[in-house]
Amino acid sequence: WLKPFGPRRAVTAVSTSRPSSRRMTSLQQSLLRAEKEAPVCDDLKRTNSSLSDGCSRQDTDSTAATDSEYWPSPSTTRRRYDRCVTDLKGSGRLQQSLQHPLCLPLVFASGLFLGALTFMAVHQFAHRELVSSAGDTYPTVAPPAIVPAEYFAAKPLDNSCLIHNLKVPEGPQTFDACEFVIRSTDEVWNLRGDVAAAIEKYFHEDYVNAGSWGRRGIGKKALFNAVLAEMRAFPDIKIHITDCVCKGNDIDGYKCAMPDVLDGTNTGPSAYGPATGKYARWTGIVESLVQKNAKTGQWQYVAEWGVHDEWALIQQLGLDFKKVPHPVRNNEPLHDCMPLLSSHPKLKMDRIDGELMQDHRQAVAWAKRTSLRAGKSEKNP
Repeated sequence: WLKPFGPRRAVTAVSTSRPSSRRMTSLQQSLLRAEKEAPVCDDLKRTNSSLSDGCSRQDTDSTAATDSEYWPSPSTTRRRYDRCVTDLKGSGRLQQSLQHPLCLPLVFASGLFLGALTFMAVHQFAHRELVSSAGDTYPTVAPPAIVPAEYFAAKPLDNSCLIHNLKVPEGPQTFDACEFVIRSTDEVWNLRGDVAAAIEKYFHEDYVNAGSWGRRGIGKKALFNAVLAEMRAFPDIKIHITDCVCKGNDIDGYKCAMPDVLDGTNTGPSAYGPATGKYARWTGIVESLVQKNAKTGQWQYVAEWGVHDEWALIQQLGLDFKKVPHPVRNNEPLHDCMPLLSSHPKLKMDRIDGELMQDHRQAVAWAKRTSLRAGKSEKNP
């Protein structure tokens, strides 16, 4: 028995006295043999699997459906059978082709050809992108063959006056300052832990933060706000420390230099503009003054001077530099003959940043006194 090919037409009723079997025509018997010999024919499989359901459907009416409602015409059945046999022959030819000794080399060569075409297409696209992005850049100029005369005419500068102030004062050196720098940087920026607790632990209350363009931030609260703003702008930010060098002693403190590479994806607003969703990588270096807090005994950052390639960062974010808030000129003062951290006769900051720290201490003390007076006034109106 065979279930009919194609969708069954509506049947009004099936007699309960209908016999459960019929004699099949020779053509239908041929189809059954073809199914046994070629089970890959999906149409014959589906036909044979649900035969009994098609032949036993009944309704409440007593009128029996005609055979033409259950069986396709002989010509239709013949066409489906011929198509199935043709597919089987085609699959046999495919298997013979796959067994040919030249089949594997041809497939390999075709893969190489398609890969080469794909590479060429991607290369051409990337080249067009580079050309279009570099269309508005200034032309490069070859270097001069000799030192320009204008260079010799300019006023000279001698930095040797710094040498005397860079000598490390004598004292015990048991503290591993580079380990402090690395661990504290990870706890604040990289480990995704308690950021507030790390800042409270590792930074002095009068901490001085000096950045690009002469910017200054004074105090632990200003640092906390700057860190949170950077983390909002680059949630996946990481600081990759590339090296560390420190010199000093346990009494005066240590001066440390830490070159680094930062990377992250700009998914939030930043100090440079709105979120762009772009990944960026930029480099820089930070010089730190690390000293032991006399009150708590905890080693802490007292001041840091960091310079990073913010121009490269802004370019990678695709922002318009003219719209990025920044000073008209770099306001970082010149420190001729006076290093940021002088080591002689003891380790101390330069005069300008030292005055900023002193002003901050006085402002904090004045705020505390004002708060105390206000509290006393409330208690004794």
